[in-house]
Amino acid sequence: MNTVVNIGRTIARERRRVGITQEQLADHLGVSKAAVSKWELGQSLPDVGLLPHIAAYFSLTLDELFDWRDELTQEESAALYAEVYALGEKDLAAAHARLHELAAAHYSDVNLLLMLASLLTMWAGGMATPFAPACEKGGEPEEELVPAALIDEALALLDRVLETSDDPATLYLARQQKATTLFRAERYEDAAALLEQLVHRQDEGAPTMLLASAYRKLGRDEDALGLLQAERLRAANFVLSSLMQEVGMRGDATFACAAAKAAEAVFDALDMEAMNPYYLITMHLEVAETLREAGEKDAALEALRLTVAAMEHAGQETPDLSDAPLWDRVAERLDPARAGEAWAEHKGRQATQLQAIMRQGVAERLRSPEWRAFADDDARYREIAMGWLGTCSVQPI
Repeated sequence: MNTVVNIGRTIARERRRVGITQEQLADHLGVSKAAVSKWELGQSLPDVGLLPHIAAYFSLTLDELFDWRDELTQEESAALYAEVYALGEKDLAAAHARLHELAAAHYSDVNLLLMLASLLTMWAGGMATPFAPACEKGGEPEEELVPAALIDEALALLDRVLETSDDPATLYLARQQKATTLFRAERYEDAAALLEQLVHRQDEGAPTMLLASAYRKLGRDEDALGLLQAERLRAANFVLSSLMQEVGMRGDATFACAAAKAAEAVFDALDMEAMNPYYLITMHLEVAETLREAGEKDAALEALRLTVAAMEHAGQETPDLSDAPLWDRVAERLDPARAGEAWAEHKGRQATQLQAIMRQGVAERLRSPEWRAFADDDARYREIAMGWLGTCSVQPI
């Protein structure tokens, strides 16, 4: 844990809030503009005798001026998140109480607050984990865990991050997470208004490529490679996700087939199995449902077969990103062990949960009334369904 005193950051934030320059503040305090600049940059601290005057100028207490905090390391934050997450699987009320305790103790640790806000949003949706309803983890949520109240708590933590952080990446993430929380609360107008501010920006591709070129000129090839791979991963995830979402929105058989072909090509060409081994399962199942609704039996059954084949393949072995030439420079930052043993164990449990829920979901769709009414008389469907359900805990049809 790193002890941090943020007088300089508080002065900079409050000065911007009231709309004065460094020179104006310096004149009021009887110091040089350079002194104020050094305070805000963290290169020096104001004399003790000036502290009451600075606090009074901004209508702050001395505690607020100091903004003293214990800043957690990445490993410590991850371990605390994993602790509350695991407790939530067993006792949501106890987990909620522990979350309050941690938020109060680390109210200026923006990274931890972001993580805790995500848990509150998840619980508000009635989930003990991203994969299981609370009722499957030991009963209904406690009465005090009212979804609307949990959403309000999450938004309060996110607003705290937006008020205290001066890191552009953190602010962007907080706004995006706030939009997600608003969306989950069905406050679609508020979510859209916030997202429009994030989405309607200039193309980031050009400055990213220019920065990569600058790194190369400086001999910082590793920085350039890491930047390019991170941007490629972001773009690939967007392409794949957008194709799947559009299949569901359009409900068009011709588009569904074209999208599936394009998605498979991108997935294979960019070795995305190392990043998201379950993408093809959800994509093929989305396509299968669209084709079933369109009455395209042959194509629907083929998409269903591909869904089962992808499910059987996924999770057979954990790919080593350091051996993937397209992703070797981002392998380390994506390794859960980087944030400590507790976080690695947490992500491992999540992967196991996800695999189980995906298998159950595919099994339930195979035996659904819609598919049985559509293709129960087709030997191909019977072969696919019986073969897959025989490997699951779900009873065969």
